[in-house]
Amino acid sequence: MRYLLTFAILSLFLPIRLETGLVLLRPFELIALLMLVVGLAAGRWRNLVFSAGFLLLLPFLGWHMVSAFSVDAENGLRELLQMSIVGAFAFAIAQEVRWLDTQKAVNILLFGMVLILAYTISWHVAHGYSVGWKQLADPRLVFTFLPIALAGLLLFAKRGKRRALWFAWAGILPLLLLSGERKAFLIYLFLTAALLMRGRLAAMVPAIAAGFVGLFVLSTAIDNAYVEKQMQTIVNPLSMGQHEYLAATGKYAPGDTPSNVQRAFAFTLSRQLISEHPLMGVGTNQFKNIIDRDFSGLPDELRLGIHGEFQRILTENGIIGLSLYILIWIAAWFRLSRTLSWAFSHGLIGAAQARLLPLVLLVPCAFYVGTEASGTRAFVTLILVSLLPELTRHGLCLSLHRMRRSHPRSIRHPRFLGSPLLGNTR
Repeated sequence: MRYLLTFAILSLFLPIRLETGLVLLRPFELIALLMLVVGLAAGRWRNLVFSAGFLLLLPFLGWHMVSAFSVDAENGLRELLQMSIVGAFAFAIAQEVRWLDTQKAVNILLFGMVLILAYTISWHVAHGYSVGWKQLADPRLVFTFLPIALAGLLLFAKRGKRRALWFAWAGILPLLLLSGERKAFLIYLFLTAALLMRGRLAAMVPAIAAGFVGLFVLSTAIDNAYVEKQMQTIVNPLSMGQHEYLAATGKYAPGDTPSNVQRAFAFTLSRQLISEHPLMGVGTNQFKNIIDRDFSGLPDELRLGIHGEFQRILTENGIIGLSLYILIWIAAWFRLSRTLSWAFSHGLIGAAQARLLPLVLLVPCAFYVGTEASGTRAFVTLILVSLLPELTRHGLCLSLHRMRRSHPRSIRHPRFLGSPLLGNTR
């Protein structure tokens, strides 16, 4: 079951999909159904568990479907099928969390991401792309999630392994620069500051500011037009996304990108729709319908959905939907913090690890869903976030159980997965 869970997540990075008249099918859907069949048919889940993390998902997913049916029956059926698969995946993790070895699962995920990363870079180089490795829509997301997984592994690695992981961490920096994946680079910058400053917010702020200064210097020194433009859109975000210029001249403003213009246009339209339908929104997927109906003359790269779950949910599901969505994130943060406080009080982790884990996992995931288009990956990310406290607690308990079984007398103050980070005492 551990492999099914990890393969289901990794399948979301593969460029394998089947377009049908109603839904978009990926290997994820088949693996999620297989997990459900195996778990129920094999009697593995005799005593069902409905954790707080799982139950917190249900109101939002339910409202999402109700909002979809408010648009039309076909749209509602499409979302019902998608939410059924997503719900099955969440249910499977909620049941498996009691036995899941999180350390081995993360290692499998990291290994799979490295293979996908190698394939993505090789494919682009073979097709003549020395930079801008974003032509494969699904595999390019590994640039975003690989730093998150590596940071989580680095946080709890043993002292002897930590140096090799830092070399790997430094090694992915040029790959992110060449990829042109801006959100991945910003996540990497944030995680680097968090790890180096041991999660101390007062020290992280100047470190991130120094990182942006370095980006500015780097953007002026790089002798590559594409990479330089991508860096400029990071350090000068307010000067980008001029959709009015495109409408007036029929071409993009100097230094602008279709992505920035689309985001700016979507923000302007969604702000209008939010003011008209603040409480319940326009309905799930209705934003794209409005684009196709009222703005058919725009270029295809602008007639896309909203890139950002928080903005999309407020636009399509209203204040009610956004409140239910944010509740999941807030609850995950406080529940995870309580779990880590318990682990620290029992000597399983250090104070730096307790500070860092929410920053390393929750903040990058929130940034990802806040800047990426909606879809199965956004819902899977939400599921993992909501169930993160349970995954962390059972992973810590499993580690403690194994350590006590291996060294029943010598371990009085066990540490989870190796030595704690420096500066982690009270």
